[in-house]
Amino acid sequence: MGKSMFFALAGLVAAPVLAHDFWLQPLRFSLPAPGSVAMRIFVGHGSARDRWGLSVDRVILFRSIGPDGVIDRKKTLTLGAPDIDAVVPLAKPGAYILAFQSSPSTSNLPFLRFNDYVADEGLTPIAANRKANRTERANGREMYSRRGKAIVQVGPLDAAGIGRVTRPIGLSLEIVPERHPATLKSREPLPVRIFYRGRPLPGALVKLTNLAADEKPVATARTDRAGRAVFPIPSNGQWQFNVIWSEVVRGNASVDYNTTFSSLTFGS
Repeated sequence: MGKSMFFALAGLVAAPVLAHDFWLQPLRFSLPAPGSVAMRIFVGHGSARDRWGLSVDRVILFRSIGPDGVIDRKKTLTLGAPDIDAVVPLAKPGAYILAFQSSPSTSNLPFLRFNDYVADEGLTPIAANRKANRTERANGREMYSRRGKAIVQVGPLDAAGIGRVTRPIGLSLEIVPERHPATLKSREPLPVRIFYRGRPLPGALVKLTNLAADEKPVATARTDRAGRAVFPIPSNGQWQFNVIWSEVVRGNASVDYNTTFSSLTFGS
């Protein structure tokens, strides 16, 4: 956990909803030919942005999905290194998805901070549960874990790569674009679908952030009954979709909610 995330969870900073974003950021989202891509892993946003930097034993999954198949990439991780968190070889032309999942952590937030966080992230299952049980003034005790995907294009677009990018890969909370972002013209709409435990997720708050100016999202939308939300992508650049969802935990003396953070990054 980066320093900013620690302080946010401990309740020691003024802003209650900072540092929940999490994403994979390749130094390049497009390579002209097969080679290696260096990347960093971040939490937070704006002035609270920080490298994730936990130990490799906190990583459940880090893999590439591409024209050369599904390959475990955990051995490429250098978490805690001064500048780069991984260098991943991409050996064939085509579209690749880099995918990441962390092991669970826990947090215990004072009720005011927790309520603000729930409202800001659109966590309606938590809000409804706290209202029904009249626990709005109780601390927020949750278990949370993180998922992240990044799209890297090697060489020209092809039908197989477009199909790969627009299919779920099986993360428990996943953002799936219905078009390969590289096929879009400026401000052309990009529909995305959110899947939770393999099913379309309605009512989730999805945020689109420009990673070059990430103090706040450039657009937000709630998913419809099919788990879909549509965003115009304003211009070339580097972008992040982010979504968070939670479910009530029963019979656990330590936590009340199980929350998952998920992101998708892409760029030109």
